[in-house]
Amino acid sequence: MRSRARPLAAVSVLLLVLAACNGDDDAVGDGSPGGAFSIHTCEPQTLLPQDSTQVCGSMVLGAIFSGLMENDPETFEPVPVVASSVDSDDARNWRITLRDDFTFHDGTPVTAQSFVDAWNFAVDPTNDMQNAGFFSDFVGFDEVQGGEAAEMAGLQAPDETTITVELVEPFAAFESALAYTAFYPLPEAAFEDPEAFGRAPIGNGRYEVEGEWEQDQQIVTSRFEDWPGDDPGLADEVTWRIAADPGAAYADVRQGDLDILDTVPPEQDAAADEDFDGNVERRATSTLTYLGFPLYDERFSSPELRRALSLAIDRQEVVDTVFQGTRIPASALIPPVLPTHREGVCDACEHDPQRAADLFDEAGGWEGELTVYFNSGAGHEEWAELIAEQWQEHLGIEEVTFEAIDFATYLEQHQAREITGPFRLGWVLTYGSPQYALEPLFRTGATANHFEYSDEQFDDLVDQAGSELDTARAGELYQQAEEVVLADLPLAPLWYEQQTVVHSDRVTNVIVDPRTFVRVERVEVLD
Repeated sequence: MRSRARPLAAVSVLLLVLAACNGDDDAVGDGSPGGAFSIHTCEPQTLLPQDSTQVCGSMVLGAIFSGLMENDPETFEPVPVVASSVDSDDARNWRITLRDDFTFHDGTPVTAQSFVDAWNFAVDPTNDMQNAGFFSDFVGFDEVQGGEAAEMAGLQAPDETTITVELVEPFAAFESALAYTAFYPLPEAAFEDPEAFGRAPIGNGRYEVEGEWEQDQQIVTSRFEDWPGDDPGLADEVTWRIAADPGAAYADVRQGDLDILDTVPPEQDAAADEDFDGNVERRATSTLTYLGFPLYDERFSSPELRRALSLAIDRQEVVDTVFQGTRIPASALIPPVLPTHREGVCDACEHDPQRAADLFDEAGGWEGELTVYFNSGAGHEEWAELIAEQWQEHLGIEEVTFEAIDFATYLEQHQAREITGPFRLGWVLTYGSPQYALEPLFRTGATANHFEYSDEQFDDLVDQAGSELDTARAGELYQQAEEVVLADLPLAPLWYEQQTVVHSDRVTNVIVDPRTFVRVERVEVLD
């Protein structure tokens, strides 16, 4: 969806990873239900789906809500849950048919209106929902946002099991997008007191909240016995233990006070195999860290200069030295978790000092101070300094300085185009389409296009791909669009993050889905 693109990944909301396999090959259970286990999470912003843009909340919401679709943990393909079918002949007009056997945890039925009301609620500007932008390609979105209408004209529920959606323009990845948190249904109780609902949500998922979310402590959930889907939860109870310090949570798993830690701190990754004796999973994610170039600053107008800066970076050295091998050097824009990924498509991502120096001279070099920008408080100083040393060594740039800025101010400066040097940002996939890896970042005028990059060929290719219902053909068009961007290089892709999950001997079948969420419904308790 063109205008929906928002810099969600830049604020570290959602991560997507390739599926994991069993955590303990020697202790695989027989799928028997029962038992209780605990899993780490950080403090959620909210448990109201339409307002949750943070991994901590969305991970919990994925257990207590069921959407129309969900991501298959092995293929990354959208799989129907509440929906029985999602159909379109033109990628613009969609018809969604629902199952009729889902209920919310309070016993009220989940109907088409449950989704329609939730989506209109998300868009109503008086509610100030953070996920409103995910509906911006719906016909009528602008009218609701502008106060001219109460509901989106392109969203209808002609009967209890049918939703029709009319989009402003074709969007073939719409079915994949429906797995996202913003598209979950809401019961009537949510609209009566949204703030209270966000503390004790009534979902329609495999697990229901017991009591209320105990802030800074825990969220206790129990298996919803009336969940009608094909893959119900195995454990009787899942307790989400809230801890701000992953290092402390790592120690808790070692001591047996916590069963699953979903993200091991990089400084403890090397010790995890010995500490947990096989109860470790490592998977690549779609989280791309990059250095962007402010094309609105004429000093960065030369493609040769941008390519020289990228070629001078030894990504493997940074990964090995700073991150102890817990990152994967990037050589593409479409991430490894997608089937359209191609290794090595970014030739300017190779470390080639001689070629870098030649291009640097061809571009006229660099005069004066070069400032690198990044958000403060996130540990970016060490790798930025190493890259600066590489530029000094291979390109002869004499003075490289750094601006570490608090994140809120950092985003404001991007919006105001006040960044005047290479800048660090990240991007992750919200749903499993190469569209989300490319269009929000590089389409002319897109919200997350902080480079001010614009190319008619790129825009035309993503338009064609967005209208293409043939997935294979759409993938080819997105790959062509990727090549256009990499030829211009408005950014230097650096690396993809890797997720490491550890768990106790009490549990097995610890599977991580494409959003980096442990699929708690599949975790089996062994004692």
